[in-house]
Amino acid sequence: MYHTFCFMKNTRLFFIPLFALLNHLAFGQSYKTAAGIRLDNGVNFTVQQHIVNGWTAEGILHTPLRSDELGLTLLAEKHQKILFRGVNLYAGGGAHYYWQSAANRSETEEVRDNVFGLSFIGGAELTLGRINLAFDWKPELHLAGDQVHPFEWTGGSVSVRYIFAKRERKKVSDWAVWDKFGGKNKSKKKK
Repeated sequence: MYHTFCFMKNTRLFFIPLFALLNHLAFGQSYKTAAGIRLDNGVNFTVQQHIVNGWTAEGILHTPLRSDELGLTLLAEKHQKILFRGVNLYAGGGAHYYWQSAANRSETEEVRDNVFGLSFIGGAELTLGRINLAFDWKPELHLAGDQVHPFEWTGGSVSVRYIFAKRERKKVSDWAVWDKFGGKNKSKKKK
């Protein structure tokens, strides 16, 4: 019984500072603008911009690393924090467009049409300092162009972004509700 108590006490002494450190690193970190690379079937470029109330706009430039396609995806994403501010789940949707290149094709190969459709996204992200790490899944529904594979169940992707602009946190003392209870309005009227 004594050994169990000592083990629990030592475990608490380890996890409390660890959680406090992670909380310090991630709690106050959130971003307005972040950009970086996205690794899925190739190396892509991604930019996210905070809009309002947990909503971000994301643009993804798909590069023709393994294919002849150059593409652009625009998404709107709703972020929901879990545990603390630097850890989010997010989901959203938008549209994509892929330009097909006729270069490097022989005359016998079929030239496909450009692909247009809807994109959906769901994932999780962690922000530590000025680095934002994200893992997500982005299925696509092609409305025009690729009739052979109208729905793409693409695999997961990992994004690493650098935060160019951080968002300022609202302080509780800035909220007008607390001013009423704190008597700030009364002291201003007396002056």
